[in-house]
Amino acid sequence: MRIGTYKKEWGGIEREDILEAMKGGKIKVPQIMALPTAVVANPDMPPELEIRFDMDPKELEEFLVNPESAKLPVNWELRFIHNQLFKHFDFPSRFCPGAFHSTIVRKAEFRSPEHRVEYFKKCAQIIDKWKAAGPKALQPDESGAISFGSGIYLFTDRNNITHKFEPNFLPPYDTPDKRHLIAEFLKEDWDEKTLSWKPISTWKSRQVCSTGDKYTACSVM
Repeated sequence: MRIGTYKKEWGGIEREDILEAMKGGKIKVPQIMALPTAVVANPDMPPELEIRFDMDPKELEEFLVNPESAKLPVNWELRFIHNQLFKHFDFPSRFCPGAFHSTIVRKAEFRSPEHRVEYFKKCAQIIDKWKAAGPKALQPDESGAISFGSGIYLFTDRNNITHKFEPNFLPPYDTPDKRHLIAEFLKEDWDEKTLSWKPISTWKSRQVCSTGDKYTACSVM
């Protein structure tokens, strides 16, 4: 969630209000298990290349129908956190452009359409390997090369992290209370264009095609 400004008079929110809510446990932060689900080119011209971290629509539907016994959707933790933040913090400058992705290349261009096809084929092969290995915990690397673990970070920019809020909603996620709480925050999707909540039943799936400029979707947005 982008805050924009800590000045209320400019449409933002005071830093102290965020710290009070986070430290008071008003946002439930789970241990995060993440799995890349696709590599896509966004609509920009030239595009940015993004790694997606989406939920499978079938897994999500099955969970929402039967939250106490159905499998938790892969990547549920990301939307669970996102939707809590957007429901609790309501101020004009909040924004989250294209949630659930990580940009890996900006202004990507290819030497030819054939090179583009080959690139996305290789990406799909790597994604398949990741999927076969399953979701991985976000935790610091033993070598110290990776220092970020599960949690929510407050930062001015990526090089200036001011606070980290550790997970306070811990596994196992197998009790009725935990399952229904998770379902409560997964049943809606925040539409960043209309700035409104939409029930999951109104989702439109979009598939990403690596063979051309018209993307047909494999990832639900």
